[in-house]
Amino acid sequence: MSANADQRAAWNGDSGARWVAAADRYDAVLAPVAERLLTSAALEGGERVLDVGCGCGATTLAAAEQVCPTGSVNGVDLSEPMLRVARRRADDRGATVTFVWADAQTDPLPGPVEVAVSRFGTMFFDDPTAAFTNIAAHLGPDGRLCIATWQPLAANEWLVVPGAALLAFTDLPEGATADGPGMFAQSDPDRISAVLDAAGFESVTSEPYTVPLRLGATVDDAIDYLAQAGPGRAMLESLPADRYDDALAAVADTLAPHATPDGVILGGGILITTARRRRP
Repeated sequence: MSANADQRAAWNGDSGARWVAAADRYDAVLAPVAERLLTSAALEGGERVLDVGCGCGATTLAAAEQVCPTGSVNGVDLSEPMLRVARRRADDRGATVTFVWADAQTDPLPGPVEVAVSRFGTMFFDDPTAAFTNIAAHLGPDGRLCIATWQPLAANEWLVVPGAALLAFTDLPEGATADGPGMFAQSDPDRISAVLDAAGFESVTSEPYTVPLRLGATVDDAIDYLAQAGPGRAMLESLPADRYDDALAAVADTLAPHATPDGVILGGGILITTARRRRP
């Protein structure tokens, strides 16, 4: 089996289709993550940037606003449907960015670049050390890395609050732990540091942040988002039909205290990890 075969199938299949169908909504919810990521990356005009696992291009286009026109940004992803959205967004904005269909673990990447960034695009590798070694090889001397990954489940209020209600009806889905590729695969700073050290990076630092995630304008809107995204969708899909409405009512009750005039807002626990390519 080829590297990342399961992820390639998912993001060119059901997972990619789900994201594409609601790309603007998902990227709006995750906008605070992208903002924190790019603030930590400290991009400068004229730099060459690689966006790893760029998806529908939100972070790629945001990075371009900081480094172009004298710099350049290349987004890479293994999802062709998501890249089609990214290219359309770039065309609509008249942005001079490039999107490449590639697996960052195994394929040649655009480079050399000064900076590689990623918003949740590095957590699904079969072999993270091989992937980051490949990324490092496409960084110039003193090239730097800045990635956003999730903290553990317990640090993510946006999952814990509705999830606690759903646990009365079903179990946690697969992928809710740090074992293997998945949402929480890079939630342990020590594990991240060990992987990056083995991949040729130094000066590795992981900083925890809690960012506000606006899940929806109303409780019903937030439930609709959670029902389409991540562990919430997996838990709801596991419910027998005769318990579905009761489960949604329980989630609504838990979300109601978090409804504000600006929408339903809960905290998202992320890690921002920065590192530099080790000189030979």
